[in-house]
Amino acid sequence: MSLDLTFIGQIVVFLTMVILLTKLLYTPLNDAMAARTQRIADGLAAAEAGKNAQADAEAEAKVQIEKAKQTAQEIVAAAERRALAVSEESIAKARHDSEMIVQSAREEAEAEAGRLRQTLRQEVATLAVMAAEKIVEAELDAKKHAALIEKVIADGVAA
Repeated sequence: MSLDLTFIGQIVVFLTMVILLTKLLYTPLNDAMAARTQRIADGLAAAEAGKNAQADAEAEAKVQIEKAKQTAQEIVAAAERRALAVSEESIAKARHDSEMIVQSAREEAEAEAGRLRQTLRQEVATLAVMAAEKIVEAELDAKKHAALIEKVIADGVAA
């Protein structure tokens, strides 16, 4: 019987040890391992969410960069159009100014030609009177004859 009692005592001690170890060691250890497993899973999920957020941010950055490039191209195109318009405007103004200068020069040349014709008429009239005086060898009325010669010259030039 002694063997049987020892055996029963060992079983009781073994079961007590199993219960104590389960309560004091295995349960806290399993809880700690479950918490660690959960933290690792949460960390992996956060890392995956971070990768997704990074990918989304990169995609958004690409979209914004494309928008910025498009806006820059539009600004450059608008500036080119404005420069072309200003250039055409300057060319048109220069043409207009040159036409005005040419017109003014023509008018001035015509006025000068008129003054030269008038001066030439007066000189021709004076020469004609002088020639007539020498031919007649008498003193003629210079004013009367100058008017007459001027009329003849005007009629001759106009014809």
